[in-house]
Amino acid sequence: MNKFKYLLLAASLFASSAVFTSCDDGDDDNTANPAEEVVKASKKHDTAILLCTFGSTFKESIKTYDATLADFQNAFPDADIYLSFTSRTCVNRVEAETGIARYQPDLWLQALGNAGYKKVAVQSLHIIPGEEYLSLMNTDVKKKFMIESFPSVQVVKSPCLVYDKEDVEAVAKVLYSHYSDKLADNKNILLLMGHGNPDKNYNANTKYTETEEAMQALAANKNVFVGTVDYGDMLFWPEEGEPNEECVYSKLTKYCEDHNLKPEEITISLAPFMSIAGDHAHNDLWGIEEGDDFSAAAPNADACWRLKLLKMGFKIDTKESHNGSLENCKIIGLGDYDAVRQIWVNHLKALYNDAEAWETGEDYQ
Repeated sequence: MNKFKYLLLAASLFASSAVFTSCDDGDDDNTANPAEEVVKASKKHDTAILLCTFGSTFKESIKTYDATLADFQNAFPDADIYLSFTSRTCVNRVEAETGIARYQPDLWLQALGNAGYKKVAVQSLHIIPGEEYLSLMNTDVKKKFMIESFPSVQVVKSPCLVYDKEDVEAVAKVLYSHYSDKLADNKNILLLMGHGNPDKNYNANTKYTETEEAMQALAANKNVFVGTVDYGDMLFWPEEGEPNEECVYSKLTKYCEDHNLKPEEITISLAPFMSIAGDHAHNDLWGIEEGDDFSAAAPNADACWRLKLLKMGFKIDTKESHNGSLENCKIIGLGDYDAVRQIWVNHLKALYNDAEAWETGEDYQ
């Protein structure tokens, strides 16, 4: 447990404001805290669990978040559970369109402290321990909530999905089980899209490589690849303008060469390596608004991955796609797998009943 605390402290030196772009946040001068009323009306226990994710404005994500909430409610019946979006724009749009209140972590935490909770567990629903994750744990939770505002409240910080090697292997097994029949044929490829951090020196991006390696260890044909939409070396085509070994384009062309196959002989399954099927899955991966004209979708073009792959000659398995509309969406995010959600639950279970895992702001003073 001390190892986890020290890792967070060390990593905080590299943490900065979240740079994810699914929802473009703007400043909000409103100082009222809308979470206060929700917490006052909901409080039934002395312990609260705050689930934190970036958020999404896509309505398909609601069922994923509802399933996640239900899992934690079943696992922790002695706690009040809340779900937070770190993106202010996602919070505002979702509440305006659906009436569902998500709110940002700092607002929830302030409300939880004011409501008199004695214990607060914060569970990250992020995928990798990236900038967004570290900003949450080190700034919102430790600095603002624990040290500055409520130093006597007991807090436990539970890690993201793929925090260590065991997590990577567990997620790989879930995905391999789902795609194993397809992966048994070397003319099928599974291509996963992660988000990634843009800083090339940031080691959280290695979780994508570790996941790819773990899945290739399970798939005899090694026909699983992971790319990102925001980490330069693992983009479909790298920012520098020349392909490298880590970019999606190079991985696919090398696979064809190694197996003496042409792209036209290969069918690719596309899936997000993200918690939900949101903006990146619909637009950057599948291109819901881009149609089927791939004539200009060169590997280095500003186009979705699906069109780039079609331009290269690959066939695309459309069974788990958006099927041309939001209403018919069949894209599966990581949070749609029961076994993946259980990994998050198990993270918190491992800490929840461990007295040494709980700490207060006084421990840092």
